[in-house]
Amino acid sequence: MSDHLRFVLLGPLEAWSGDTRLDLGPPKRRVLLARLLIADSRPVSADRLGEDLWEGNPPAGALSSIHSHISRLRAVLEPDRTRRGGHTVLLSGSAGYTLNAAPHIRDSTRFEEAVNHARGLLTRGRLTEARREVQRGLTLWRGTALADAANYAFAEREIARLEEIRLAAGELHATVLLHEGRPDEAAVIAEELTTRSPLREAAWALLLRALYLVGRPAEALRRFETIRALLADELGTVPGPELSDVHVAVLRQDLAALAPRRSHAAPVPLVRPAGAASVIVGRTGELTRFDEILSDAGQGRTRWVVLSGEGGIGKTRLAEEFAARAADAGFKTVWVRCGIDIGSEADGGDGADPMGRLISMAYPDIRLDVGSEAVVGELTERLTRQPTICLIEDLHRAGPRFRRLLASYAALLRDVPLIVVCTTQDTDDAGLRELLALLVRQTRATLLPLDPLTVADIHELMRHRSTPFNPSAPGSELHQREAAALHRRGEGNPFLITEILELPSEERTGPGARLPASVSRVLRARMDLLDDRVLTMLQAVAVTGGELDPELLLRIRTISREELLSLIDAAVTTRVLNWEDGTGPGRPGRYLMPDLVRELVLQDLTPARRQLLHTAAARALAELPHRHPVHIARHLMAAGPLIAREELVDAAFAAGNRCAEDDQHAEAALWFDHAAALADDPGVRAEARHAADTARRQLDQLERWIGHPCDPADLPGGPAWPTDPESRAGRHSS
Repeated sequence: MSDHLRFVLLGPLEAWSGDTRLDLGPPKRRVLLARLLIADSRPVSADRLGEDLWEGNPPAGALSSIHSHISRLRAVLEPDRTRRGGHTVLLSGSAGYTLNAAPHIRDSTRFEEAVNHARGLLTRGRLTEARREVQRGLTLWRGTALADAANYAFAEREIARLEEIRLAAGELHATVLLHEGRPDEAAVIAEELTTRSPLREAAWALLLRALYLVGRPAEALRRFETIRALLADELGTVPGPELSDVHVAVLRQDLAALAPRRSHAAPVPLVRPAGAASVIVGRTGELTRFDEILSDAGQGRTRWVVLSGEGGIGKTRLAEEFAARAADAGFKTVWVRCGIDIGSEADGGDGADPMGRLISMAYPDIRLDVGSEAVVGELTERLTRQPTICLIEDLHRAGPRFRRLLASYAALLRDVPLIVVCTTQDTDDAGLRELLALLVRQTRATLLPLDPLTVADIHELMRHRSTPFNPSAPGSELHQREAAALHRRGEGNPFLITEILELPSEERTGPGARLPASVSRVLRARMDLLDDRVLTMLQAVAVTGGELDPELLLRIRTISREELLSLIDAAVTTRVLNWEDGTGPGRPGRYLMPDLVRELVLQDLTPARRQLLHTAAARALAELPHRHPVHIARHLMAAGPLIAREELVDAAFAAGNRCAEDDQHAEAALWFDHAAALADDPGVRAEARHAADTARRQLDQLERWIGHPCDPADLPGGPAWPTDPESRAGRHSS
C-alpha cells in the first residue's frame, strides 16, 4: 500500500497524498469512502453498500453507481496503477470491497493514541508532556467527525464513539491543568465541556473542583444547584456519587478531597460507550424543516425555531443535530442554557444584563454600554460577515428580564443570517406562552413540538441499536411485537426506550423485564416530589392492575372523593399517572399508570405490604356489585398467608365457574386445579378435579367445532358448580 496516503476523519472527510489534498469528487463518493473507512479494512459487499448509501432504499442503478464510484476512487488514490492494475489500496474480492487503510494513516487513530499516551504520562506524573500530548490530539479536530456522512445511520456509532473520546480528552486536559496548579485554565475548559454536553456529570465535577481551587467556592455551589436542577428537569434524576462527593467537599471546604489526585484511569475505550449520542429516528419532518430554515438563513433571513416537549423527548439531541448541520454549512455556533449561563429566575440581581452575557459569549469584544440600537447595529454587521446559529436551551427556566430582552432583540434583528433555536419543556407558565406567541407574531417562529416515538420509529431504532436484531429481516413479526411492547413500556419516550435497549433482549419486555438503573433514578426523582398520600394511592393502583378504579380505591382507602381528586391531580402533574381518552360510546376515559412507574412501585413494595393491599382489594371488590369473581380470586391468591385456605378454595371455584359460563374453559380448568391443590377435604378435592376434567372436555369439544357454524352455548355440558360459593359452605364442615 502507498505509505504517502493519509485520511482525515475528524471533520469533513479528506484524503492527502503527501502534501497534496486529493479531489474525492461528489458527496455520494465521499460517503462511500467514509463507509469503507469505518469498516476498518474489512470487506463490505456491494449490496451492503447500496443499503447504507441509500438508507435502505437503493435505486435500480445502485450497483452500477457503486462500481463507477469505486473506479473513480481508485484513480484518485492510486493514479499510477489505474492502467496497469494491481491496486493495493481499494481492493475487490468475493466478499466485497476493502479499503486497505492502516490505522496509522488516519487522524482518528492518531488522536486516540495521543489521548491514551497522555493518560499514561499523567499516571507517571509527567504533567507537561501529558498536557502537550492531549493538546496535540485535540488540535486534530476540525469540526464534526465524518461530517460528510453525519446524516447516515451507518456512521452514527463511529461518530458517537469519537465524540465521546473527544469529551474524555477535554476532561483529561482539565485534569492535567489542575495537577499543574492552573485551576483557572481548567475551569475554562470544564465550562466549555458542560456547554457541549450539559448532562455530563464528570465535566461538572471538574468545574466545581476548578472553581473552588481558583477561589470561587460560592460560584461552585451555585453551579452545583444548576446541574442538580438541570438533571431534575431534563431526566427527572439527581446527581450521582462523584458529583455529590465534590459538592459535599466544597461545603466542608475539604481541600484534601478537592485537590487533584493521580489518575489511574484506563485508556480511552475503543467501543461505543453507553449513553453516547444515538441515531435520530422519528424526527424526519423536523430535520427536513430545519434544512429549509438553514437554507433561508444562509440567504440572509433571520429564523427562529422553538423545540418543545417533555423531559427525555429528545430536544437536546435534535438541537445538537441542528447545530452540527449548521456548523457544516459554515455557521458559527453559540450554545447557552438558561439558569446556567444566562437568565435564571434570579437574573439581574448583580446588575448584569443577561442578554449582554449571551452576546458576550458570541462576540466578547462588542461593547455593551453604548445602547441597544448601537449593539444591534454592531451585531448586524458581525452576523452579515459570519452566519450564526444561537441555541438557547431550557427557555422555561429563564427569568422575566431575559425573556423581555430576548423579545426586544427579536424585533430588532431582522434580515441577517441568524438562526435562534430555543428548547423548552411544556409548562403552564403564562409568561412563557406570551413570549412564544410574540415570537410567532414578530418573527414567524417555527414551533416544533416533539411527540413521542411511534411503534414504527422504535422498530427503526431497534434496527440500529439492538444487537440481536437481524437487518436482513427488518419487518419480522417478532421484532414488530417487541417494538410494540417497548413502545407501551417506554411510552414512546426516546430516553427511556434507548436505556431499555441497552439491556439484554430477554430483559427488555415480558416476564423477565427489568428496570435499568438510569430509568429507576429518573422515576424515583419524579416520585420524590410526591407526598406520602399520593404514594400510598399509587401503591393501591399498582397492585390492582395499573388502572385507577375510583370506586375500588375509595373502599380500599378511607378518603373522600374530593381528596382522591386532589391526589390524582398531583400524580398527573408529575407524570406518574396519565389520562387516556375513551375510544368510543360507552367507553369513558381512564387514568393509567405508566408501565415503568408501576414496575418501580411494585418493586419497592415489601411482600407484607403487597399482601395487605391485595387483601384490601379483594375485600373491596367483594362489596362492589358486578365485579368479576376472577379478579377477586387473583387478589386473594396474591394475599398469601393472610387468607384462610377455605376462602381461597371458594374463590377458585367461583372464578372457575364464571370462566366456564363464559366459555373460557382453559382458564376454568386452571382455577379448578387451584381449588383441588388447596382443598384439605378429600371430597372437595375430588369435586374440583371432576370440574377441571369437565372443563377440559368442553374445551376439546369446542376446538373440534372451530371452523363450523355453531353456537358454543349449544355444546353439551354446562357449568360444573353453582356460582355462589355459599351453596358449598357445608363441604368444609365435614
